Amino acid sequence: MKPEGFPKEERVRRSEDFTRILQGGARIRGRYLSAFWLPDAEDGRGVNRVGVAAGKRLGNAVVRSRLKRRLREAYRRNKRKLPCRGITIIFVASPRMIGRSALEVETDLKQVLETISTSSA
Repeated sequence: MKPEGFPKEERVRRSEDFTRILQGGARIRGRYLSAFWLPDAEDGRGVNRVGVAAGKRLGNAVVRSRLKRRLREAYRRNKRKLPCRGITIIFVASPRMIGRSALEVETDLKQVLETISTSSA
């Protein structure tokens, strides 16, 4: 498997998982995104799992999909900065993310990942 890939077992796809993390997880706010995270107690695989969300208030489907693609790509390129501990993270795009470059989003996501890794230690 490629080190920068994003395989299915690393994705959060079920709405129950999204709800559980968004309601019960710790929240970290960046400039352009928020992250909700919890240690994953469901499985002992030790794999970090990630989901991405963008609410309808951000714009039409084209805009929301673009924002989610940027978040997924930024995470995919920087996931090695987060130690593999079995953490489940949901990244939520904020309205401030609209019109930002991929580099700005990636820089913000790096800071959020650093905060998660230090607070989960």
